[in-house]
Amino acid sequence: MQKGRLFWITGLSGAGKTTIGTMLYNYLKEKESNVVFLDGDIVRDIYQNNKDYTVEGRNKVAYTNMRLCKMLTEQGIDVVGAFIAMRDEYRDWNREHIEKYYEIYLQVPVEELIRRDSKGLYRRALNHEISDVYGIDMAYEEPKDPDITIVNDFSYTPQEVLDILKKRFRL
Repeated sequence: MQKGRLFWITGLSGAGKTTIGTMLYNYLKEKESNVVFLDGDIVRDIYQNNKDYTVEGRNKVAYTNMRLCKMLTEQGIDVVGAFIAMRDEYRDWNREHIEKYYEIYLQVPVEELIRRDSKGLYRRALNHEISDVYGIDMAYEEPKDPDITIVNDFSYTPQEVLDILKKRFRL
C-alpha cells in the first residue's frame, strides 16, 4: 500500500495555519478522496476538551497528533495538519517516523501577530490574563529546515500562498 503524505503546517497562533490548511485540504479533496484535515484547535476538543497549554500539556497533545498523523499516512491517507507545534523535537519526530513528511512554516513576526490578534490571545497574554502563549511568555523554536517557509505578513493573499504550495509540492 502506498503511504499518504503529511503536510504539516506550523507557525504561531494567528499565522494563518487554519486558513491555508483548509484551502490546501479543499484543493486536494477535489483531486482525491483519501485526505483529511486536522486543525490543532479542533483536535484539542476531540481530546476531551484538553485546555492544558503548559509545556507538558502541549507535549502530550503534540505527540498524540503526530501519532495520529503517522497512523493515517500509513493507511494511505493524505493529511493536512495545522498545528502550532513550535518545538524541534516534534518536527524531528515527524521526519524520523513519517515517510512522506512535508513541513510548511508560516512565519509571521510576533509584532504582526500582536497587531492582528484575531482571537484576542496576545492581548490577554500581554495583560497577564492568560499564560503559556508562544511568543509572549513561552519561547518557541522556529523550524530550522522546513520544506518551505512562507512569510505570511499579508504580502500574499491566501490564494497566492496556496499557489506557492501547489507549485512547491507539484500538486
